[in-house]
Amino acid sequence: MKKIWLFISERRASFSFTIGSIAYGGYHYFNQQILIETKAYAVANNLFGFIGGKYFGLVFIVLGLLKLYGLIFDNPFLKLPIYFALLFLWIILGICFLVAFIDGNQNAGWVYSFIIAALSTSVLMTNTTVIKGER
Repeated sequence: MKKIWLFISERRASFSFTIGSIAYGGYHYFNQQILIETKAYAVANNLFGFIGGKYFGLVFIVLGLLKLYGLIFDNPFLKLPIYFALLFLWIILGICFLVAFIDGNQNAGWVYSFIIAALSTSVLMTNTTVIKGER
């Protein structure tokens, strides 16, 4: 059990980003109308509306599950390309929210999306642990 916890804690940024992406996809999968009905998603609906809210969420879920599989089995061919695909989706989503905000739809989604994208870049660092005693 300790070995599993160490494995997860060493990759906590990647697991957080991946599980968060799956959860966000699940939110849209089970609340399909959000993309159409919420003004904050107006630009995102114009961009992704052709696939619908259910499939919009499914994209996050499938990519997240593939990345999770790559994380668990340490497959670099799944981890890195899927990370960049998810990062691209979060940046596009942030841009959509920002354009909707500039257009007058009050929302903070652009801030959250860009923070998620920015914090996820720590996934690329080889060593994200803090050395004990370092101040």
